[in-house]
Amino acid sequence: MKKLLFFIVILPLSCMAQNFEFGVNAGCNFHFLPEKNFYTFQDKAKIGYAAGFKADLVLPHAQIGVGVDMVNFVQYNYLLPPYNVRVNDYVANPLISPNAFYNKIWRNVINGYIYVGGMGGVAIAKIGVNTWEYNNGPAPYYNPTGYSTAYNTAFGYTLGLQGGAVFRLNDQFAVNVELALKYVNYNYPMPPGSLTPDEYFYRLFYIPITVGLRYLD
Repeated sequence: MKKLLFFIVILPLSCMAQNFEFGVNAGCNFHFLPEKNFYTFQDKAKIGYAAGFKADLVLPHAQIGVGVDMVNFVQYNYLLPPYNVRVNDYVANPLISPNAFYNKIWRNVINGYIYVGGMGGVAIAKIGVNTWEYNNGPAPYYNPTGYSTAYNTAFGYTLGLQGGAVFRLNDQFAVNVELALKYVNYNYPMPPGSLTPDEYFYRLFYIPITVGLRYLD
């Protein structure tokens, strides 16, 4: 009888303590150069964009959910004579990552909660493959005069850690600030005879910093 009373009282309270949240975030993305990639080691990374959507279930002390993140990785170098023309290297433009995440949350710290957790998911990258255009001078004095970029789709995975805060504005809306450190690994297999075997095999870390709005259900 005591167990029955316990479930009658506690179970509805635990359900009431749960709520759903839906949010959109946007901001900037900082990325490191791809690891062990001969093709890109002299590039300079550019600041990119970051955006995402999340849907999650908030429990008394945790948060679980799914989301879709989108960032881009663009680098540049000066490869065209007289070597003052910027050439962009589109490592991923964009990288789309459907993912699942889990966060530990702390309430009563702010008007809302703070959280720290981890995520993992699939990486879908649009890699820009540059094709060089050359002049018609006598060999071996061919010089590149320009380039065109074609995009190819590559697949891989992404893992990461994130932390942030959710500040309530009212009963239905809140502001979310998040900082994350993520790792991605993906590969576009090139046909035999490409410049290097790992030309389009990318493994890199990136740091998206975003701010967004959440709807509290």
